[in-house]
Amino acid sequence: MHCSNCQSQKVIKRGFDQLKDGTQLQRYRCQECGKRFNERTGTPMSRLRTSSSLVSFALNGRTEGMGVRATGRTFGKSHTTIIRWEQCLADKIVEWSPPAPEGSDVTVEGDEVYTRVGENFPPAESEGWTVHFIGCESRYWIGARACLKDEQLFATSVEAAWEWVKGCEGIRWFSDGERRYGNQLWNLASVYLLSGEYHPGYGYRKVWREGLEVAMKIKGSQGNRRVEWVKVEHPFTTISPKLVVQANHNEAQNVALRRRCSTYRRRANLYAKKLPSLQRVLDLQRLVHNWVRPHWGLAKGATPAMKMGFCSRPFTMLELLTSRGSSSMPC
Repeated sequence: MHCSNCQSQKVIKRGFDQLKDGTQLQRYRCQECGKRFNERTGTPMSRLRTSSSLVSFALNGRTEGMGVRATGRTFGKSHTTIIRWEQCLADKIVEWSPPAPEGSDVTVEGDEVYTRVGENFPPAESEGWTVHFIGCESRYWIGARACLKDEQLFATSVEAAWEWVKGCEGIRWFSDGERRYGNQLWNLASVYLLSGEYHPGYGYRKVWREGLEVAMKIKGSQGNRRVEWVKVEHPFTTISPKLVVQANHNEAQNVALRRRCSTYRRRANLYAKKLPSLQRVLDLQRLVHNWVRPHWGLAKGATPAMKMGFCSRPFTMLELLTSRGSSSMPC
């Protein structure tokens, strides 16, 4: 057992804390900093007096498509209690979001998905637009941010995705016809070539970083599609064939999100009341997608986090609730 404050291993037992169901939690005291804590300190279950198994069952139901009030009725809790449990886990999203392994080769797909938030405003005025990115080979859900579909949403979403992926050696960044993905990335990942770094006949000084390829697939009328590379590529970057430029895996993720998250379900009066509520369910779904639920498109029983090399086995919802992050879990 490590101290939750200073990470020291010099801790001693100091009695028990008792939950509502009679379960006892071991309490500890750190001999280095004097901090008192129990088994749940620093985890999503911190300061909750409900059994971890009950919270785990409830959140599993939520991530499989149950509405928040239906979940409350099923487990004998109020809907506000279910929301509080979700928020406790969603607040740990940073601890469960390690960066991509340095030197790896990844393909990133970006897309948007829409739902209602609050009143039934026109889509251009609604905060229900979600920009999210996934890894093509691993199906790893990199990030998801919801807000008005404006420049700020694309700027923050692209910056977060770039921070995750920028340590990779080879990066393919594909999207649909939305040009703001490439325009925002150009501000983060473009470089100036020195005079000795390119052939005089190349004709460009400002280009993408070496190893980065940015392209989009534009849907045309009558089924005509075309592929367009955004901005100028580095002279030493290998360009992919047009056939591999697509965002199909992200489109499939949108379908799964509408099936498993009641907030995004069509033809039903289920939607987020406020923007923070929408972001909460997105973070919860992303945690389960990456670490808990095996993906049918990967090896048998493999999760996206396993494909990325972050762990060697699927985790359970109970493990997410009772650990302090991916770095504290034995892989």
